[in-house]
Amino acid sequence: MLSKAKIKSNIDNKNHPRKICMVAYTNYLSDARPRREAEALVERGDKVDFIALKEKSANTIKVMNGVRLIQTSLARYRGENSFQYILSYCVFFIIAFYKVTLLHFQCRYDVVYIHTMPDFMVFVGTIPKIFGAKIVLNIHDMMPELYMSKFGCSEKNFIIRLLAMQEKLSCGFADKVICVHHPHKDCLVKRGINNKKITILMNLPDPKLFDHNGKNLSEKKDFRIVYHGTVAGRLGLDLAIEAFRKVVDKYPHAKFDILGDGDASRTIEEKIHDFELGRNIYFSKSFFRVDDIPALVEGATAGIVPSRKNLATEYMLPVKLLEYVYLNIPVIAPRLLTIQYYFPESSIAYYRAGSIDELATRIIQLYEYPEERDRLRENASKFFNEFNWDSMKKDLYSLID
Repeated sequence: MLSKAKIKSNIDNKNHPRKICMVAYTNYLSDARPRREAEALVERGDKVDFIALKEKSANTIKVMNGVRLIQTSLARYRGENSFQYILSYCVFFIIAFYKVTLLHFQCRYDVVYIHTMPDFMVFVGTIPKIFGAKIVLNIHDMMPELYMSKFGCSEKNFIIRLLAMQEKLSCGFADKVICVHHPHKDCLVKRGINNKKITILMNLPDPKLFDHNGKNLSEKKDFRIVYHGTVAGRLGLDLAIEAFRKVVDKYPHAKFDILGDGDASRTIEEKIHDFELGRNIYFSKSFFRVDDIPALVEGATAGIVPSRKNLATEYMLPVKLLEYVYLNIPVIAPRLLTIQYYFPESSIAYYRAGSIDELATRIIQLYEYPEERDRLRENASKFFNEFNWDSMKKDLYSLID
């Protein structure tokens, strides 16, 4: 039986929808995670404003599936200068602080919900918190580890120490902290974050957008591997291209679709040119709306997740991997801590991280043995028996209430 307090909470939410302000240094239309959560809250009757970066082609304020999108004048910084990265975050922080404060006095938000990075963005909710708003911090990535791997710094580096300190202060300021998987939670607890504050909310495909109905089971006969998402050095696309060159030596008709953009785009273009793979590799050099992804990758022989092994990637559970699994596309991935935590050897075509030869071999094997692709599909799909967006959505509602 439901307790009286629980019944009262449900009645209160039904009669009084929550007024929520989400903030993220991101392009809303192409970022699946915050968009999915915002739209899920709108579905149950909450009112959601979302403050984000400037989109390439959109009005300053618009409504997207019930979410009021409030764009800043700032575009995403894409480069390799750590100072410029931090400066861009700080400028966005100032803009977002002003907008959140102004909107709060107009709307009186119940919840201010911050998506990282950076972690210190949580402090844009300072004024609403003073007036009683709940502060939720959703930590997408572990900033100290990410910047150590991105810029080649050690944990003793001054900037890395600052990042570790701001992570702890940010979690302390928030009323609720969200992390993306169990190894991430374990790491935060070891760093002194209150275990009772933390909720695991995995970055899972939204059935509304990725409901494939078994489409990829009738995969196309073409030999085509796919990668979609951010193009960054730590994610190993340059290694994937080197491996793919070996694949083309054996199968000249093989295709590789790279659907994304990022800091390492120029390096990837140069690799494609230097290896004379322009006829075999399609590189979009642009991001796509989340809604478009299923159609773009449908029918692929395999989805590839070629991340290098470092502190940051060990703690990543790439959403592209989960999307491939959900769409019944076999996955090729390196043996990394978090991926192996959730997926046994029988469900992923694993290879040794950084090994170009092993990666090339796995690509060829999956093409040559259809029965192996079927086996991987069947075993990987069991992940969603335990972890799915419908159950995660209930956890989201609970922490908001």
